[in-house]
Amino acid sequence: MKNEANQYIEKYRALAAKSSKQPILHFTPSLGWMNDPNGLIFFKGEYHLFYQYHPYQTKWHQMYWGHAVSSDLITWQELPIALAPSEEYENSPDGGCFSGTALEHEGTLYLFYTAVAKNAAGQLIQKQCVAMSEDGRHFSKYENNPIIHIDHLGKENPHFRDPKVWQKGSTFYMLVGVSQDNVGKLLMYRSENLLDWTAMGVAFEEPNAWMLECPDFYELDGKEVLTFSPVGIKGEYSTYLIGHMDYEKGQFQLESRGILDYGVDFYAPQTFLTPEGERYVIGWQNGWEWMDEWNGFGELTENSWCGAMSIPRKIKLKDNRLQSVLPNKVSTLKAAKTIIYDTQTDGYQKPVSTIQEPTIIELSLGSGIAPIKLMFKDKRSESEDTFIIDEQLHYYSTGNPLGRKTLTMPLSNRSKTLKILLDLYAIEVFDEEEGTVLSVNSFFKGTLNRDFSFSCSGKERLKQVVVTELSAKQLIKK
Repeated sequence: MKNEANQYIEKYRALAAKSSKQPILHFTPSLGWMNDPNGLIFFKGEYHLFYQYHPYQTKWHQMYWGHAVSSDLITWQELPIALAPSEEYENSPDGGCFSGTALEHEGTLYLFYTAVAKNAAGQLIQKQCVAMSEDGRHFSKYENNPIIHIDHLGKENPHFRDPKVWQKGSTFYMLVGVSQDNVGKLLMYRSENLLDWTAMGVAFEEPNAWMLECPDFYELDGKEVLTFSPVGIKGEYSTYLIGHMDYEKGQFQLESRGILDYGVDFYAPQTFLTPEGERYVIGWQNGWEWMDEWNGFGELTENSWCGAMSIPRKIKLKDNRLQSVLPNKVSTLKAAKTIIYDTQTDGYQKPVSTIQEPTIIELSLGSGIAPIKLMFKDKRSESEDTFIIDEQLHYYSTGNPLGRKTLTMPLSNRSKTLKILLDLYAIEVFDEEEGTVLSVNSFFKGTLNRDFSFSCSGKERLKQVVVTELSAKQLIKK
């Protein structure tokens, strides 16, 4: 099945590329459906991005692991499928190879994933599996898969997925999301060899969510961070916890918590380390809330692809809060830059430019509370995206056939620099001082041809606007 899928992609990739209007900065598959990022890792001199993938349709169906590599986190090269649902324990139309993680050990790359298939009673059951690679290109599934058949209560479970594996000392640990009695929990396991696992119990549970998807765990600046996407908490799609993991008890002790992204289009975030020791995060640039509507949306479906990843974000810890910033790798790309010095508009909407390429808009904020209004108007449909900056950042959308109509991100009196990244339908707003982000998709007519204007009535409130149009030639995917 893996070879069949790769042959299908090669056959139709060129046809899709001829008509496809895809984002430049944000990774997308050339063909098919994509959702969660999986197994992000730097291995043998390359960044590896694996992702949930269905090559045959532009909607969610039987899951594969797609695969791409990059040397700079900006340009990505698609590789053949890494994992395909080829075995009995994962080969169901509504199952397959679900999300997981990657780990390097003694020169071998391990991919841990959830296999989903029907049991004897006809129920879709989730189990944990592993595959290995010596070169980061060719993967072999462990002959004794699944490595974990049942949850810690000894039950087959239809919601038992997304293993996160890491090493502490000479021992390996795994977190797996599970739903039990309609409560989302993270189960913890331990192993000495990555293949034989012992249950330790519940590391964390969230009574307000019925499932905790795609957990990630790592150390950062002397603290330990646990993230997941909670299913069932309204308005919260990517949660982080800061605290301490008690490895003897197998329990995470919470100190503080927050939200990784205040938008609706950032889901299942996963992190990885650079060779320099910096940590970056990538999320799926969408969410499940209106996935069914998206299946039939205009040019995305017509062009044979659907789904994108967020821009890789650098993360850091400050005042027991997790912060995300736009990396310099993006800000310093070759560009044609326009600096708008005259920010005095007397409250009238001031046309600035027509945005046609991936663009960064940087706002320098001054004193006062006078609201700032930014507007992006689709030149074909007259639809509008509007941002109002006062004591908070407010997002409004009119005429956008899909996506969220209103969103809010908190600001503080320390907020002095806001950066807005636009790339086809993806909009990401970064508060550089607070390290907060708001991500939203705005589909309009599937182009980036938009008129940008702004207004502000306070003379000291908006100090400078910088519009940086990035060079598309530098960013074209390989």
